[in-house]
Amino acid sequence: MKEVLEEMIAGYKSLVETAEMTPTERVFRAKRRRDLWWEIRQEIKDLPKAIQIKVYRTAHPEKVFEQWLRQRDKSRALKLEVLTHYGKGECVCVKCGFNNIRALSIDHIEGGGNRHRKSKLRPASSFYTWLKAENYPTGYQTLCMNCQFIKRDENNEQGKYAVEPIDWQNVK
Repeated sequence: MKEVLEEMIAGYKSLVETAEMTPTERVFRAKRRRDLWWEIRQEIKDLPKAIQIKVYRTAHPEKVFEQWLRQRDKSRALKLEVLTHYGKGECVCVKCGFNNIRALSIDHIEGGGNRHRKSKLRPASSFYTWLKAENYPTGYQTLCMNCQFIKRDENNEQGKYAVEPIDWQNVK
């Protein structure tokens, strides 16, 4: 069955429209493409959903890429919106003024971000979604990663194994 599917998908992909086609050829090719996709769907309808999705993505890489681009742009816009809100109206680190969005993130002012993340959230992008859905609760700020790590070191927020801060001046 796998070989049959691969052959059908290869045939489906080969039926793309080109600029030098006549309108009649385009209509015929589009109809043949629709019919072939229907046959593929009939072939995979009893397979698990994950395999059906994989077949769709294999047959439609351009649509998958377009969807990925839309999702990336949507995520970037949300990140910019949240960082700007917690950066006091600007997308900058509130401590040092650094403004490259690639190194900016949200900081829990009182610490405990790891605990919060594990209790309520899954991926990082859902954190920005959660902040927006909760109407931007207080207790957060925009920091660059340098300021994040400096704050983490100064407050001894090193995780569950940290006992006391390291005195880097006297390390041999």
